Amino acid sequence: MLISNAQTGFVHGRLLPENFNSARELIYEISKQKEPAFLLKIDFKKAFDSIAWKFLFHILECRGFPSGYISWIKTLFQSATSSIVLNDHVGPAFSHKKGLRQGDPLSPFLFLLAGDVLCKMLEAAALNIREGITAKLKEPFHILQYADDTLIFSTAKGTAPASLHCVLQTFSAISGITINDGKSAIIPFNLTQQESDSIQATFNCNLSNLPLIYLGLPLTKGRPDRAAYQALIDRIHCKLQAWKGSLMSRAGRIVLASAVLSSIPVFYMSVFKFPMWVIRDIDRIRRNFIWGKGITGTSGIPLLSWDRVCLPKAYGGLGLINLRLQNISLLLRWWWRIYDAPDSQWACIVKLLYGKRDVNVPPIGWNQRGSFFWQDLQALRLYFQLSTYTEIQSGRQNLFWFDQWGDKRLYHFGSEPSHLPKKFISLVNAMPILAHLLPAPLTRDQTELLHTASNMLFTPNKDSLKWRWTSNGKYSAASVYRALITAGKLKFPLKRIWSIKVTPSVKCFLLLLVHNRILTQEQLLRRNISVVEKCVMCDQNIRETASHLFLSCALSNALWIKLSHTIGTSLVYQTSNCSQALIHMLSLTTDSKFKEAIIATTFWGLWLERNNRVFRQESRPMSVIHDWIIGEATFFMKYC
Repeated sequence: MLISNAQTGFVHGRLLPENFNSARELIYEISKQKEPAFLLKIDFKKAFDSIAWKFLFHILECRGFPSGYISWIKTLFQSATSSIVLNDHVGPAFSHKKGLRQGDPLSPFLFLLAGDVLCKMLEAAALNIREGITAKLKEPFHILQYADDTLIFSTAKGTAPASLHCVLQTFSAISGITINDGKSAIIPFNLTQQESDSIQATFNCNLSNLPLIYLGLPLTKGRPDRAAYQALIDRIHCKLQAWKGSLMSRAGRIVLASAVLSSIPVFYMSVFKFPMWVIRDIDRIRRNFIWGKGITGTSGIPLLSWDRVCLPKAYGGLGLINLRLQNISLLLRWWWRIYDAPDSQWACIVKLLYGKRDVNVPPIGWNQRGSFFWQDLQALRLYFQLSTYTEIQSGRQNLFWFDQWGDKRLYHFGSEPSHLPKKFISLVNAMPILAHLLPAPLTRDQTELLHTASNMLFTPNKDSLKWRWTSNGKYSAASVYRALITAGKLKFPLKRIWSIKVTPSVKCFLLLLVHNRILTQEQLLRRNISVVEKCVMCDQNIRETASHLFLSCALSNALWIKLSHTIGTSLVYQTSNCSQALIHMLSLTTDSKFKEAIIATTFWGLWLERNNRVFRQESRPMSVIHDWIIGEATFFMKYC
C-alpha cells in the first residue's frame, strides 16, 4: 500500500468524514483514561507550492517507480514557466524551482506520496518510545491526514513531545513544507498548566481548547452543543435571504427547498445524530419557504401535511427529504464500513477500542459503551441488522444462532452462541440436535430449514455481508432511505402526473387537486376563513367545492364538452371526485402526450380563470378559455 490509511484524501474508497470520526474516538479514549496527552493541529504554509522537487523525485525512486516515469514527471515540472503581467505588460518568463501545479490531476497524488513520508517518520520515531497514548492506543503518536489537513495525537510522557518536534522539523527541512505556527494549535488533555506551557514552548504554537473546527465540523469530546447546530441552521437562513421568494412560484420554491435547503445539512448528518429540535427547526424553515409563510403577498397556509410532503412523488408526495430518515440512512454507513472496509482507519480504531471478535455481527461481543457517537450508532444497530444478511461461504466467520444467514436469525430457537455454522452443521448428529431444540411439532418452514441446513455446501471463500436493499449487495444511503420512507406505503395511483409535458407549477397544482387541497371556498371554510358561498364561474349561490368548480359547474362542463370535440376523445365523466375524474381521463389518453397536456392545462386554466374572477373581477368567455388552453398545451409540448 503506497499511502498509509491515515491519509483519507484523494484515495478511492476512503472517506473525508472518516478522519473526523477517528479523531472523536481518540479524544474520547484519551479523556476517559485520564492519560497526559495532547493534540497538535498542523497548518502547513502553502503546502502545494512549497514541495521541493528533489525530495519528491527521491520519494518516487524509493517507492519503486520506473525511471522512465520519473523522467516524465521531471520534464513536466521543469518545462513549466510563468510570467508576471503588470499594467497590461507581460514580463519575461521564468522557470519554477519547487511546488506542484494547481489544478493538475496528478498533483494531489504526488502530494500524498510526499505527505506519507511524515507518517513513516512518525512510525520510525515511535520505535524508540515505550509509552503509548493509552493502554489500548499503544503507539506514542497517531496521525490523521486529509490532504494537508493534519492532526497528530501524542502522549505527553517522557521524550515523546521532543521526538515529535524533531520529526516535524526534519520533515520540513527535507520536504520544503513548513509549519505555519500562527495557525497551528495545541489542545492539551489531562495536563497541568505548567506542562501545557512547556509543550507550547516546544512547538511554538498557540494553546487552544475543544471544540475545534476540523474539516468544517465541530470536533468535541461529547455531542455538539446547541451553538454548533445553531450555526448550521443560520447557514440555511442565510440562503433564504438571497432568494426573492415572492417572485417564485410554489414549484420553484419546492425545487430550491429540495436541491439546496435539504442538502446543506447532509455533511453534518453523515457524522452526527441530529437532536429532534434541530430537525424540527430545519423543517420549519423548509415548510415556511415552500408554502410562502412570511413572504409578501402569500398566505403561508400549508396545503399538505409535512409527512406527505416528504413522501416520494411515486407515493403521492412532493419528494422532499425526510431529515430524520436520511440521518439514519447516512449513519448506517459507519456500521457497514466496519465490514466492507475492515482495514480503514476508522474501522481499525473502533475494533481496537470496542470490538472483541472479527465476525459479521456488530452487536454480539462488542462493547456497547463508548463515545457518544458510538452510543448513537448502537441505537441504530437494529436498522443495520434488518438491512443486511450474511452469505455463507466457508461458514467460519459467522455465528449459527445470532447471524442472519437465512431469512431470519435463529437466536430465539437456541442458546449456544459459540457455534459457527460449519462447526455446528458438520457435527455428528447435528440435525437431530437442531430438531430437538426447535419446538414440536415442526412447522413447514422449520422442516425446510432443517433440509436446507443439512444440504448446505461450504466453499473456501470467506463469508460476506450483503446489503438487502441493493441489487449488488453494497450499501447505499439512497437504498436505506427508500426502504424506510416507503415502508407500509401504497403506490400513488396518479404518479403519472409527474411525466405530463407541462410546467412544474401545473404538476404541483394537479397533486394538490388530487389530494383535495386546493383552496376553494370549502377548504377556506374548513380553516375558519369567512367567505361568501357563491360560485363565480356559474354565478350560483352554492358552496364552491373542487368537484363543482372543475367538473359540474356549467362553465366547466361546457368547456370539457367542447374540448372533447376538439381532441376527439370524450373527457366528460360523471363523478364528484376530481381524483377519479383525472384517473379516468388520463386512462383514455395513454397514446397521446398532447391530450395529457390538454387535460392538465384545462384544470389549471379553470383555476386561473376562477382566481381572475375572484381577485381581479375579470372574466373571459368559454370560447376564449378553450383557445387559451389549446395554445398553452401546444406551448408546453414544445418547451417542457
